[in-house]
Amino acid sequence: MNTNRPSRKRMRITVEEQRTLHERLKIIGMHCASCAITIEKKLRQLPGIKRVSVSLAGEEAVVEFDASSVSLRDIVRAIREVGYDAYREEAVFLASNLATSDDEILVETRLSKARGVVEVRASHTTRRVYVAYNPVSTSVEEIRGVLEGMGYRVERVEHGEEGVEDVESKIVLHEIKKLRQQLTVSAVLSAILLSYMVLGSIGFSVPFWSYRNIVGFALSTPVLVFGGSRFFRGAYRAFRNLSANMDTLVSLGAGSAYVYSLATTLGLVESTSVYYDATSMIITFILLGRYLEARMKLRTSDAVRRLASLQPKTARVIRGGAEVEVPIPDVRVGDIVVVKQGERIPVDGVVEEGSGYVDESLVTGESMPVHKKPRSPVIAGSLLVSGYLKIVATRVGSQTVLAQMARLVRQAQASKPPIQRLVDRVAGVFSWLVIGIAVLTFMYWYLVAGLPLEKSLVFMASVLLVSCPCALGLATPIVVVVGVGRLAEMGVIARNAEALEKAAKADVVVFDKTGTLTHGKPRVVAVEAFKGYIVEDVIRLAATAEKRSEHPIARAIVENAKKHGVEPLEPEFFESIPGQGVVAGVNGKVVGVGNERLVEGLGASLEGSVKSIVDKYRERGATVVYVVYDGKLVGVVAVADEPRETAKKAVSVLKAMGLHVVMLTGDNESTARAIAKRLGIDEVYAEVAPEDKADKVRELQRKGHIVVMVGDGINDAPSLVQADVGIAMGGGTDIAREAGDFILVSNNLLSVPAIIEASRVIKKKIKFNLFWAFIYNVALIPVAAGAFYSYGLALRPELAALAMAFSSVSVTMNALRLRRWRPRIVAREG
Repeated sequence: MNTNRPSRKRMRITVEEQRTLHERLKIIGMHCASCAITIEKKLRQLPGIKRVSVSLAGEEAVVEFDASSVSLRDIVRAIREVGYDAYREEAVFLASNLATSDDEILVETRLSKARGVVEVRASHTTRRVYVAYNPVSTSVEEIRGVLEGMGYRVERVEHGEEGVEDVESKIVLHEIKKLRQQLTVSAVLSAILLSYMVLGSIGFSVPFWSYRNIVGFALSTPVLVFGGSRFFRGAYRAFRNLSANMDTLVSLGAGSAYVYSLATTLGLVESTSVYYDATSMIITFILLGRYLEARMKLRTSDAVRRLASLQPKTARVIRGGAEVEVPIPDVRVGDIVVVKQGERIPVDGVVEEGSGYVDESLVTGESMPVHKKPRSPVIAGSLLVSGYLKIVATRVGSQTVLAQMARLVRQAQASKPPIQRLVDRVAGVFSWLVIGIAVLTFMYWYLVAGLPLEKSLVFMASVLLVSCPCALGLATPIVVVVGVGRLAEMGVIARNAEALEKAAKADVVVFDKTGTLTHGKPRVVAVEAFKGYIVEDVIRLAATAEKRSEHPIARAIVENAKKHGVEPLEPEFFESIPGQGVVAGVNGKVVGVGNERLVEGLGASLEGSVKSIVDKYRERGATVVYVVYDGKLVGVVAVADEPRETAKKAVSVLKAMGLHVVMLTGDNESTARAIAKRLGIDEVYAEVAPEDKADKVRELQRKGHIVVMVGDGINDAPSLVQADVGIAMGGGTDIAREAGDFILVSNNLLSVPAIIEASRVIKKKIKFNLFWAFIYNVALIPVAAGAFYSYGLALRPELAALAMAFSSVSVTMNALRLRRWRPRIVAREG
C-alpha cells in the first residue's frame, strides 16, 4: 500500500473555482479589423460567454465567461476553428506520489479548473503532469502551487521561464522574422523581374526576351506562393467564416492579375500584356507595409515592457541566518530581503533595518529620490541609489504594485472606447463593400464602356488593392495602446479606454479635500484651555477620549499628547458618534471631543469669546474640535492638514485649461473656504457627509456638466463611481482595489491636468487617424476605379498596393508620436 499518496481529506485546493472568470489571450494571426470581428463573433456563440473584447492593436482577446458552462480549452478551440490561435506554453511536472489512475482523474479534474490552464494530461505510469497554460494569466509556479496544495510532491519542472512581456515580444518577433524572410525573397525576385521587364521594354538586350512571359512566370510564382501564402491562407480562413478582410482584397487583386497573366502565357487569352511584375510588386509592397507595421507595433507596448523589466529576477533573502540569493518565485511574504546600493528592490515591503535614498521615478513618476528609514514602505522595481536596506516582504510576485500596474495597463490597452465599436461595425462590412465596388467597376468598363478584358481587370484589381480596412481597424486601438502606455510612464494607470474619451470632454473637476488636496496627515497646531483648566489638562482629556479612535484627527491628538509627554488615561467607556465626534468615560464623568453638534448634545454652551478664538484658527485653514468635560467646554484643539505642494499649481493649470474646479469636503465651512482660498478654488461644498458626496456630484451632472472626481480610492469610492471620470489617489497602495477610472500611483496632483491633457491629445490622434483612414479610401477608390481615366489619370495595381501598405504604416506612425508627448506642465516636475 502506498503511504505516500496524499489524503483527499487533507487536500487544500487553492484552485480558483468561482463561476465567472476573466482571461486575456494573446492571439496569433490577426492583422485587420475583420480578424478581430470574426473572433468576437465566434466566441459570442459559445455558451457561458459574458463579455468579449478583441484588440487588433494589442493582438489579444479579453474574455469574461462562466466557468461552469464553458472552459478555457473550449475558448481556445473556438479561436482555432476560425483559423487563428491563442498563444500558450507547456510545462511538465514530475510528481513523485502521483501513483494511481485515481490520482490522474483528480489532478486533471481539479487542475483544469485553475485560472489560465488550457489543457491537462496526467500519467501515473510516468508520474508526470503535462499542462498547457496561458502564460498571460498564470505561471508555472502558480500551477506548481496548486499541485502541491493538493498534496502532490513536485520534484522537478520542465518549462521555459517567461514573463508576460517576454511572451508578447516572442510572438511579435517571431512574426517579424517570418515577414522579413518572405519580404527578402519577394523583394529580390521582384527587383530582378522588374529590372528585366523595364530594361527589355526600353530596348536593352536582355537574355530570353522572346520568352519573357515564361521568365515572368518563373520569377513571380515563388513570390506569390512563398510571399503571398499568408494572404491566401487569411483569405481562405475568412471565406470559411463567411467574412472578408484585407487578405481577401489582396488575394483577389494579386490573384486576378496573376491568373490573367498565366492564361495569356498559356494562350487561353489573346493579349500582348502580362502582369507578372505587377503581381510580384503587389505582394512585395504589402509585405513591406506589414513588416514596417509589425516593427512599429513592437514599440507600442514598450512602456509596459519597461515596467515589467524593472522586476529583478532574483532576491537576496536571509535564510538560516545567512544571505541566500533565490529566484523571485521562491520569495515569500514575511521574508527578510536584503538590498544593497545600486540594486533594484525586488518586493513590496517595509524597511526593518537600515536607511537610504530610493529612486521610484520609473514606478511612480516622482523624479526626486525618497529617503527610506525603518517602517518606511518600499515598492518593487524602485532603485536603491544609496544606503543599505533590510526589508520585510509584504507583497511578492504578481501582487506587487509594479505587477498590478503592468496588469491594469494591459487591460486598459485591450479595452475599446465607444467610437471603436462603431468603427468595428463599419469595418465588418467594408471589405464586402469594396468587393462590390470592384465587381461593378469591372462590369462597367468591360460590358458598358467596352474596354478590353485586361484593362477592365486592372481597374478591378486596383480598387481591391487600394482599399485599406486595416488602417480603419488600427486607427483607434493603436492610439489607445500607445496613450495608455505613455500615461503609465508618468505614474498614471488608466483602467479603460472609455475613461479617456470622457476625460477629454470634462468641464468640471471636483477635488475631495482631506487626503487629496491635503496630505491627509493632520497635526495639532494649537490648544486653548478655558474654565480654569490648563493646556496640559485639555491635551490629556482630548487624548484619553480619542485613544481608541482610528480617525486621522484622533491620531493627531494622541501623537500631540506623546510629543508633550502627556500620558492619556484609560477610558472607562468609548463611543464614536458619526458626524459629531467621540465620547468617553473619565473618572466617572463624560468627556467629549467633536464639533458644535456634539457640544450642544452634551449640554455645554459656546460663549462669544470662544467663537472668536475658533474663527481665528478656521480662517487660517485649521479644523477646530471642542473638548467638553462634565458638561462644560474646557478647551479647543486646532488641527491643520497642510495642502500638498502640487495642489495650488494643479488647480491653476486646470483653470488655465478651461476647467471649473470645485472642492468637496466634510469639514467646516470657514476651514474649507480658507484652504480653497489658498489654492485658488472658487466653489466649495463644505460640511458634506461622506455618504452625500455622490449626491453633490450627481447635482453637477444634472446641470449638464461632465464631472471628474479626484479623491481617495477607497473612502471616496461612491463619488468616484458616480462621476463621469473618477481619479483615485493610489499612493502606492493596493492599486488593483482602488475605485476610479484612473489611479495616481504617486500622489502628485499635477497628474490630474496631465490626464485631461493626454485624453484630449489621444482624442485628437484618434480623430486624425479615422479621418485619414476614411478620406484615404474615399479619395483613392474612385481614382483606382478609373473615374479620371478620361483625363489620363489611372492607378496601376502595384501602386495601389503600395498606397494600401503605407496607409496602415502612417496610422501607426502617427500613434507612435504619442511616445514622445509630454504635458505642458510635466507631472514629475511638480
